[in-house]
Order: sequence, then C-alpha cells, then structure tokens
Amino acid sequence: SSRIENYMGFPTGISGADLVWRGQVQAMKFGTRFAMPLRVEALEKLEDGSFCATFGSGQRVRARAVVIATGVQYRRLPIDRLAQFEGAGIYYAATENEARFCRKGEAIVIGGGNSAGQAAMFLSRVAARVRVLVRGDSLAASMSSYLSTRLEADPAITIEYRARVSAVHGTDKLAAVTILRDGTEQTVDACAMFVMVGAVPNTGWLTGLVRLDDKGFVLTGADVDAASPYATSCPGVFAVGDVRAGSTKRVASSVGEGSVVISHVWGHLHDG
Repeated sequence: SSRIENYMGFPTGISGADLVWRGQVQAMKFGTRFAMPLRVEALEKLEDGSFCATFGSGQRVRARAVVIATGVQYRRLPIDRLAQFEGAGIYYAATENEARFCRKGEAIVIGGGNSAGQAAMFLSRVAARVRVLVRGDSLAASMSSYLSTRLEADPAITIEYRARVSAVHGTDKLAAVTILRDGTEQTVDACAMFVMVGAVPNTGWLTGLVRLDDKGFVLTGADVDAASPYATSCPGVFAVGDVRAGSTKRVASSVGEGSVVISHVWGHLHDG
C-alpha cells in the first residue's frame, strides 16, 4: 500500500514497503533468516510427519511446522492488451517508483476500496489529475469514510461512478484509456493506470494438502475442527493474514495473527 494510516505508532502514516523493510530488519536482529527471491512450488507431508517444501530453484527444505503467510495477489482485468502494458503504464501498486511516471500527467485509479483511495491520495501529490473509476454508485460500503471524504475534498481527484476501462492504448507504453460510463465511451490521455480491484490468494501450491474455501482462501480453526484458530486441516500447518479465510484484511490484524501463531507453533512442536 502506498500509505497506511490506520496502523498504531505511525500517526503520519507509513508506506507498505517501509513497514515491511522495518519488520525485516527487526526480525533479522532476532536471528531470522530470509531466503529471497524464492517461490515455493509445492509443499508435501512426509511419512515421519514433517514437511518438505520445494522451491522453484529445485532446492528442498524440511520442517516440522509451516506457517503460511503468502497473502494475496492483485486481480487482473479482462482488457485486451492489458498484459502488454503491465510495468509500462499499468501497475498494481502505487509507490514512489510508479509515482515518478505520473508527474504532471493524468493517472487512472480503478477500484472502490481503501487501497484505491490510498493510491489516489498518494498520486495526487505529483499528478496533475487523478481519476478514480468505481463500478458501483457509491463508496460507502467499500471505503473508509475518512478516506472517501479526503478524496472528495481533493481538487486534483475526480471520482467517476458506474465507470470502467474498456480499452487501453499506446505503443511501447500506456498513452490513453477508453472509459465506459453509462453506455458512453470516452478516450482520455493517461500516463499510468493503477488497478486496485481486489485480490486472490496465493494458494495454488497448497492444493491437496490443506482445505481451501471456494475462493481459494485457507480454512482454519472451527471451519476444520481445529483447536487453534490458525491451524489448518493438516496438523502442523498454520495460516495467518490475508491468505486465511475469514481474516480481517488489515495490516494490524495480520501483524497480530503473526505474533500470536508462534505460540501455537511452539505448542505443536513440543506437544507433538
């Protein structure tokens, strides 16, 4: 997220990247080892009850317990040529890296949630204009009121309801988008488009090992008759944060779950 303003201890807000970096440095101080960049391709349970994770590099690692905190990945829109401009005008996060391409230009933000609102506020500091496209008729049910109020008060931001992007244009990079609103199409110049339309969980590699809900989120606790609220259907595997079904999709909640689950892991290792 470009700006997190509802996390305790940061009254002026902090970017998601900065918060993660601080957390990593703090964890390293306590001896945590990070392996980056690595992707887990598969997780299997061995006969002795331990687990084996296979990385994309082919390396395999064994463990007696696993905590899944893979979060979610942004959902893509079904628009022709969208993939062509990803990283060249179409983005799924609004940080300093992306904002520099919007200086004195027009940026499009798609979405009606807090992430979209935070992105629009952040981009309005450098872009000449920010258009927020919302498919519904209101932001009341999808965005915090304090944030929607700020959007409406910012002269650099306009909110267009019942609107969506039907086409993107450009050669090597995004140059314009076509907006469909109330049956009428309009093509406008755009230096960047930010897609904030929800996300899907990163759980394809868990299929067959733990139970997932119909959207792919990991079921835990009472949903799988487990004693721990973070335990999955497979003893020894736990899930926390956005990837867990029924979790509150907020930074503070994810951090809290991550700190609490360690005691449950400890109990599993010493009771098992």
